[in-house]
Amino acid sequence: MPENQSKRKPGHWLIAGSDEFAVKERVRALLPQLAPEDPMNFETIDAQAELVDAALQKLGQLQEALLTLPFFGGAKLVHFKSCSFLADSVTGRSEAVLDAWQGVAESLKRINPGEVTLVISAGPVDKRRSFFKTFSQLGTVEFFDLPDLSKGRDLQAFVAEVEGYFREAGLVPGHGVAEQMVELIGGNTRAVHGEIEKLALYVHPEKTITEEHLRTMVASTRESIIWDLNDAVIEGNTTHAVYLVRQLLAQGESEVGMGILLAGQIRLAALGTHLLESKQLRLVRQGYRLDVEVTPEGMSLMPVNKKGEQPSGFRLARVVDKAGKRSAARWFAAVGLLHDLALQLVSSGGDRRRILEAAVIRLCEV
Repeated sequence: MPENQSKRKPGHWLIAGSDEFAVKERVRALLPQLAPEDPMNFETIDAQAELVDAALQKLGQLQEALLTLPFFGGAKLVHFKSCSFLADSVTGRSEAVLDAWQGVAESLKRINPGEVTLVISAGPVDKRRSFFKTFSQLGTVEFFDLPDLSKGRDLQAFVAEVEGYFREAGLVPGHGVAEQMVELIGGNTRAVHGEIEKLALYVHPEKTITEEHLRTMVASTRESIIWDLNDAVIEGNTTHAVYLVRQLLAQGESEVGMGILLAGQIRLAALGTHLLESKQLRLVRQGYRLDVEVTPEGMSLMPVNKKGEQPSGFRLARVVDKAGKRSAARWFAAVGLLHDLALQLVSSGGDRRRILEAAVIRLCEV
């Protein structure tokens, strides 16, 4: 997601961040806008370097490019591409590299931006360094970082961003599609764009994307199948739930592990529907997106994972939206069924696969 470090200024550009795909896309759009009239006045330097000596060599090439004006005159554009040593890394912390960057900064102070424009594209950047602070005063800095999906605000913002990606591709994401895409793919923007391209080809000439399209076309990782199983059970879709159980077992998932994963979602369904019935939780629809508002008392009841994180807003909203068709009392009964399942799986000498499948059928019909 983009973050402007400074207001746009004439002159040089630093486009950086952990979202490599977004950085490359931004640079790809920017370079034609800055291109000199004479194509010979555009110079690209591959700035990937793992070792100090290589980084110093790249910075030497950059200095030479900045200080060498075109033979036939005119403006010059230099792209220092995919720089890998602006970060807080061993190479980035090298005193020799820091000194070389400072030399570049001094050169930029003397250069007329009308004669030479520098565009640096990079991965993560150490903002404490002198070069970064100097560059921020001389040009425009933009950051594109991958979202931290453990943070509710970042997660919601990224879901909205993914919804925008669908619309940019001429597609209409159905209810819950953007949220489901984030669950399946995570914060990898390159993968998200790739899956959207596949979906566009799959539904052509139609434009609307449904959750069924996602299940069919988006890569079926273990995690995504588990989420699909949870959804199928909560929706009461017995046929699909049993199919997914067998698929996970064929991939080596254990019956006990699947019982534990199901227990977490069923408990969330029970708690969520209880909060919904007691007016401590409200579903909020914003266009095609679904979110929840929970009272402080309700939030205090939310489970946390090993990292101390509570369920994401859209996961909670999704569970409650599907589970709300049945009462909280029935979901608490389902929690009891899962307790019995756990005892049977651990203590019974019977066929664990049959025990699990029978329990899943009962959960779907609770």
